[in-house]
Amino acid sequence: MDFGGRSCVLPECHSVPRSKFALPATTTATTTESVKSKRAQIENPVYRNVSKWNHTQSLSELMRLSATFLRPEVAHDRALLGRIFYRNWNQHRTAVYFRRLGELRRGLRVLEQCRLRELIEQLGAAFYDAGTPKSGRKISAWHSLPCQHFVTAAAVRISHLVRLAVKLQEICWNAYMHFAAQTAQTLFMPLALVVQGITARLHVVFGVWHQDLVALYVMLLQWLPSLPACPDSLNGLTPAIAAKLVHADELKTTSVLFGDETERAKIAQAASDSGSTKFERQVADLGAMDVVDVVADSLSTISTGSGQSRLMSKKRARQRALDLYEDSD
Repeated sequence: MDFGGRSCVLPECHSVPRSKFALPATTTATTTESVKSKRAQIENPVYRNVSKWNHTQSLSELMRLSATFLRPEVAHDRALLGRIFYRNWNQHRTAVYFRRLGELRRGLRVLEQCRLRELIEQLGAAFYDAGTPKSGRKISAWHSLPCQHFVTAAAVRISHLVRLAVKLQEICWNAYMHFAAQTAQTLFMPLALVVQGITARLHVVFGVWHQDLVALYVMLLQWLPSLPACPDSLNGLTPAIAAKLVHADELKTTSVLFGDETERAKIAQAASDSGSTKFERQVADLGAMDVVDVVADSLSTISTGSGQSRLMSKKRARQRALDLYEDSD
């Protein structure tokens, strides 16, 4: 899969205000003018199918699925992974397992360049006026509907991100298995344990992303016929991007089960264990904490006994972390 087109600029959205196609709330009007205006709205080719869809329910589903991609888990792990990669580059850069870590680092960089968060925010903002703040975006009080051309371009972009999520899952799996082999040989244990926790978490997160991206893509495909047509499309001024849409079944079959059930259970366990420790809570503010202290503190949590022995264990753990980050030459 070619991810060369990483920076995607959505076309201009010709949103249609809700008042232009919304039918009257009551049906008791019997005047000739109201009947003519109602008939004119229905017969208008731009808004013909708009009134036949529950747009509020679809917008609610859109917001629910979009919340998955606005969470900070991937950003936190990417920042921590970058610091670990930088600290260990001189010592491990020629090793195969470290190359897998570099591959994951490049994959996360591609994901950042795809600007998924901005895509989701633009898609949600298309249902409201330009000056509406996020706090004032009520689902039931949406102001307008985006045009078909804009939503089609967003759906095409989401189909590309589905494949990227699967690729990132594969990269996380390869990195986890290589560092698990280092753990089995008791080599570079602090580095191997921390990287296993990061890759396991990211593997689980990207699996959830794949499911929600596919669900979002299917929902947009079903919603498209009931959205207002773009004026530029009626005039033949827009490119035919609808041909780039793929069938939803093709995206559903892109998901791959890596390894056997035992290996999948191990990576799920590693993800849940790393997410419930003090280490997970500390990486939320990477700018104010040294990664050496994070690793040392996480290693010292396994010690037991009196306060003095626990303090000595933390000192030894910090020394192990410092030894890990020393250059090999």
